[in-house]
Amino acid sequence: MKLSFLILLLVFFSCETKTKRDASKTTKTENAVKTKTIIEKRKFFVGDVNNDKINDTAFISLNRNSETNEIECKEKNCLINVTFSKNIPEISFDQSLGIVVMKTDDFNNDKANEIIIFSRTNEGWWNDIFVWTFKNGNWKEIARAKGFISENKDFENRIIKEKKHFYLIGENQWKEDKNGEFEKTKVRIFE
Repeated sequence: MKLSFLILLLVFFSCETKTKRDASKTTKTENAVKTKTIIEKRKFFVGDVNNDKINDTAFISLNRNSETNEIECKEKNCLINVTFSKNIPEISFDQSLGIVVMKTDDFNNDKANEIIIFSRTNEGWWNDIFVWTFKNGNWKEIARAKGFISENKDFENRIIKEKKHFYLIGENQWKEDKNGEFEKTKVRIFE
C-alpha cells in the first residue's frame, strides 16, 4: 500500500511540474505576442519614370515595432524594397532604416523624370542619397552622396544645375565649415 501511495505521489508531482513548465512556456509565448509589429506602408508619387505618359507610384512596406518604433528586419541586413506601379522593376536597399522617394527632373532628356531616394542609415540622421534613372527597362544609379536629414526641408534643394551639368548636393560627415555646418559636397549626375 505504501508503495502504491508513493507511486501516486510521484505521478501527481510529475504532472504538476510538467503543467507548471508548460504554463511558463505559454506565458513566454503570450508575452512575445504582446509585442506588436505594425506594417507601415507608404506610397510616393514619382512622376512618369518610364515615359509612357502616365504618372507612376513607388511603394515601400516596413515592419515596425509599436513599442520602440524601430524597424524590425526580416532579414539580417534590413533589406527594404521599393516597388513600383505597372511592370517597373523594384530597387532594393541593404542596411536601410527607412526610405523616402521623390520625383526629380529629367536629367538625360529622355522625356521621363528621374527619382531621388533617401535611405536612412544607422548613424542617426544620416542618409545615403541616390539619383536613379529608368532606362531600357532597368534602373541605373547615376549619383550618390551622404546627407544629414533632420527635417523635411533637408530633403529639398538636393539637386542644382551649374552651367550645363546637374549636381547632387550632400554633406561631408567628417568635415565642418567655418560656421560649424557640415561641409557641402557636390557629385555630378551622370546618365
